[in-house]
Amino acid sequence: MQDDLDDLLAQAARRPAVPSEALMERVLADALALQPAAPVMRSVPAGQGFFTRLAGVFGGGPALAGLGAAAVFGVALGYLSPSTLNYLTGTSTDTAEFFPEADFLTTEG
Repeated sequence: MQDDLDDLLAQAARRPAVPSEALMERVLADALALQPAAPVMRSVPAGQGFFTRLAGVFGGGPALAGLGAAAVFGVALGYLSPSTLNYLTGTSTDTAEFFPEADFLTTEG
């Protein structure tokens, strides 16, 4: 019984399974039918102002507003470290030092 199964598996391994052309065409047709449509790019007329064209490049006014808000938040977060907040508020906060020594970044092993 074991030898029969080994013979069948060896015979199957010698003949690689090749899909038919009709199967490949159906699979590719199904895959193409499920592909999402390409986004429509709107062109910005050349007669408009700089900021209108800039907003069009980034996807419109709401996208540009979100990008600006993220930039302002990033600058504020970078500037307002806990020590700066202590200076501005006149209070004292404990700061957590996650990497007191950054030597582990440059050492091997």
